[in-house]
Amino acid sequence: MSFSDTRYQRQMQLPRFGTAGQKRLSSARVLVVGCGALGTVVCEQLARAGIGTIVVVDRDLVERSNLQRQTLFTEQDARRAVPKAEAAKARIAAINASVVVRAFVDDLRPANALGYAQSCDLIVDCLDNFETRALLNDCAVDLRLPLVYGGAVGFTGMATALLAHDGGRGGDFGGCVRWSDARSTPCLRCLLPELPPPGEIATCETAGILGPVAGMVASIQAGLALRLLAEGAEHVPAQLVRFDFESLRFHNASLDGARDPACPCCVGRKFDYLAHRASSDGSRVLCGRNAVELQLGRGLTADEVARIEGRLRAAGESAGESAGETAGEPAGEVTADLHGATRVVKIAFRRGIEEGPEEGAGVEVGDGARSTTSISVLSSEAGTLAIVDGTRDVERARAMVARWIGV
Repeated sequence: MSFSDTRYQRQMQLPRFGTAGQKRLSSARVLVVGCGALGTVVCEQLARAGIGTIVVVDRDLVERSNLQRQTLFTEQDARRAVPKAEAAKARIAAINASVVVRAFVDDLRPANALGYAQSCDLIVDCLDNFETRALLNDCAVDLRLPLVYGGAVGFTGMATALLAHDGGRGGDFGGCVRWSDARSTPCLRCLLPELPPPGEIATCETAGILGPVAGMVASIQAGLALRLLAEGAEHVPAQLVRFDFESLRFHNASLDGARDPACPCCVGRKFDYLAHRASSDGSRVLCGRNAVELQLGRGLTADEVARIEGRLRAAGESAGESAGETAGEPAGEVTADLHGATRVVKIAFRRGIEEGPEEGAGVEVGDGARSTTSISVLSSEAGTLAIVDGTRDVERARAMVARWIGV
């Protein structure tokens, strides 16, 4: 990267940025977890600012309902059901070819979280559920990395940079971004000791979201990340920014003195959410969606994915016949695509289907909450996962994958 290039000139004119700050940005590695309404804006702004490497982790596919607020995606991405991480990588390459993007179509979980985070200088939390946020907080505290937090729903949003206390060990903390104990902040568990019960917190699916609200939060997150990396922690205020765009009210809360002296995470260095590395099977109900995600193990070869595609096509035709569908019309449409390094096979059922082909395949016409509408298999070097839409029952999802996919 040439620092005499006019590309970053306006940014380099800022106080404490200059050539030295731009060099720090160009050598930085940032982990962005979640590539939705927040993550797309964060990734785009980091790329335009010249961050050296962006590591994007997201397990979801682009859907039409995303296009209202998720700025890196297009109608073609939604039609092709491109994995969000791969779509973001392709779009960023067109925005700034000098930025390295490592895209992982994967779900952050205890078994892989440290692996994604340990080579990075800063973490940006663009997630939509609190359990994974708590896991990411464990990683940040354990690795002594800054965690830039953000959340948006409805007309409201908040963002902050968390530079957690390190249990009184002394000295400066962090790698590329360093800070003293005096500059440290609470960690996320200090601010949220217990996870909210299911249904207590509104989601974008239940409460909606104004696209510009998500963009505002993500812009604050990106700005905090850039300032921490270019200027240093001592120049970034320890403040939590909150706003309500419906009333146009903005509020800042100081994080000074907000640390919990009995916090099990940043004081006691007990990482409860990382501790499930051996016990968790990776299955989960997706936040705010009538869908289940299942981890299926290692990445598959092209031949193995092709066998799954063939099995689904044959099974869909068999199910259509036994369910009384029109002759020659299968029960579901099967698509297979290669997006970057990720292979995706999907069967979208013409109607929600209750049983697999081996059991005669009865078709459920009515209750959408009980009938599976699609099964997607995503495989890359990070591993293989299945997303079963149309159910929140993990055991039912496992049964459907076993019957239709055969794993």
